[in-house]
Amino acid sequence: MAELLIRNSSVGFIKAIIFDKDGTLSNSEDHLVELAKTRIDFSENKFKDLKINNIKIWLLRRLLVSLYGLRKNSLLANSSLAIASREHNIISTATIFTLFGFDWFKSLSMGQKIFEEVDIFLSNQKDNIQKQRTLISGALDLLLTLKNKGVYIALMTNDTEEGIEEFIHRNKLKGIFDYFWSAEKKPSKPSPEAVIELCKKMNLKASECALISDADTDLKMAKEADIKLVIGFTGGWKNHPTLTEQRFSIEKLNELKIHSSV
Repeated sequence: MAELLIRNSSVGFIKAIIFDKDGTLSNSEDHLVELAKTRIDFSENKFKDLKINNIKIWLLRRLLVSLYGLRKNSLLANSSLAIASREHNIISTATIFTLFGFDWFKSLSMGQKIFEEVDIFLSNQKDNIQKQRTLISGALDLLLTLKNKGVYIALMTNDTEEGIEEFIHRNKLKGIFDYFWSAEKKPSKPSPEAVIELCKKMNLKASECALISDADTDLKMAKEADIKLVIGFTGGWKNHPTLTEQRFSIEKLNELKIHSSV
């Protein structure tokens, strides 16, 4: 085991750390803001094509802004876009469409198509998006230290396997992570069973692991799965999230230190 310290005070011994991705390891807020704005614009254009009146289009924009947690050039850390999977965001967007008289299957089809069109549009601006999705300060040093100390490193995210691979490739992290749990895995976050299954994959008990995340849903999930050290991270967003489910809190990743295994 390795000793984990927060601000130079020992908090326990662990064999693995499970990390959330967006807002914990990855500076994703600018990308997610752009994603939210573009999905809203494409939804609005779809309604215009369908000859929906301007008052309803204004209302649509207001509802989607609220749904995605958009605040000018920032995003609420607890919004659906920040913590939910792509599938869940399509469903929640489609639910908004039903409020305007479209049946469920039409709404779901519209949502899926808009998300796909936005993906294609943004893929043509990939260089800009890559610049917005750098590693959070201190993340690389922490990951390398954990690797050198023999601590297992797992990534648990509601992003897709493709998104994880892109994140690893973009940040040159090949070989860093020992285990993954993506949106395709079942059960998915925020089910405590997802954490339990991930620990089983590592051949570890939950009590031998720590989990670090910027979202209360993850922290609550970890506690219910009996993770030993539940650590809330607030430094990944312009407006720091208010967390209540953590056992320990950090604002910067360099507040974490690892001592040699015993």
